Amino acid sequence: MCDDEVAALVVDNGSGMCKAGFAGDDAPRAVFPSIVGRPRHQGVMVGMGQKDSYVGDEAQSKRGNREMIIWWKLECF
Repeated sequence: MCDDEVAALVVDNGSGMCKAGFAGDDAPRAVFPSIVGRPRHQGVMVGMGQKDSYVGDEAQSKRGNREMIIWWKLECF
């Protein structure tokens, strides 16, 4: 690709996985679960490395934690 050409960004926000890459590539450059999670109680663990929200694999790894509420991002029609 020339320096003055710009590739289109392609994002597939599926009900199970999100995939992102550039038009013309053979495969997506990023693939991660379509899941978002937030702590049940905001601000309780401040300073303990807790975030406001978690996305993808990080949210999936905290799914069994009772302090987390998980929302699945579904495709919009």
